[in-house]
Amino acid sequence: MNNQETRVYGLNRFYGKIYAFLALGIGISAVISYLSLNAWSYQVANFINNFPLGFWGIWIAEIALVVFLGVKAQKNPTLAIGGFIVYSALNGLTLAVTLAIYDLGTITQAFVTASATFLVMSLVGSFTKRDLSGIGRAALSCLLGIIIAMLLNVFVLHSSAVDFFISILMVVIMSGITAYDNQMIRKIYLGSNGEVGNGVAVFMALQLYLDFINLFISFLRIFGNSK
Repeated sequence: MNNQETRVYGLNRFYGKIYAFLALGIGISAVISYLSLNAWSYQVANFINNFPLGFWGIWIAEIALVVFLGVKAQKNPTLAIGGFIVYSALNGLTLAVTLAIYDLGTITQAFVTASATFLVMSLVGSFTKRDLSGIGRAALSCLLGIIIAMLLNVFVLHSSAVDFFISILMVVIMSGITAYDNQMIRKIYLGSNGEVGNGVAVFMALQLYLDFINLFISFLRIFGNSK
């Protein structure tokens, strides 16, 4: 193979590794959520109630894990993989609490729609020649504002209309971030001349995992509110 073919082959392998980690994370979360809603419901309820600060404590632990993985991923790939697995399992618990509100039809509809949206935007980000850096920065800035608005609605406004509007905006924002993150995979690989390890792949998988989960939850709220 010539240099161009070698580079394309290496990039495809890097994408494949990232998406393998992504599938692992989503799979772990799905299994934990299913067990938490069925066979382990009593044990999970006790775990959440006895966890420091309860549900909010788990949520804070997840944020800490994301930060930790961002710092340690490149230096310690093995630790990064372990951290990603733990994060996926914890998020399975928090997802179960959310999924318990909705019926199976709504969950299935949201999952299929989120998967289709994620796939389309991933392909856009992977193959477009246009630089998506501006879109990515704008989407991340908007995401911060959306999070603040979401917290205000939860603790102050308590408005279903605002929640519905926020969910629609989240779909738009996370779609842009999904495309941006997929383009960043290519940029990171080419910028390092193919010298990227499992730690970077795990961290990029975590970014895509967050993109997909946020799309899924947003569609859950949209379809749930519409019913």
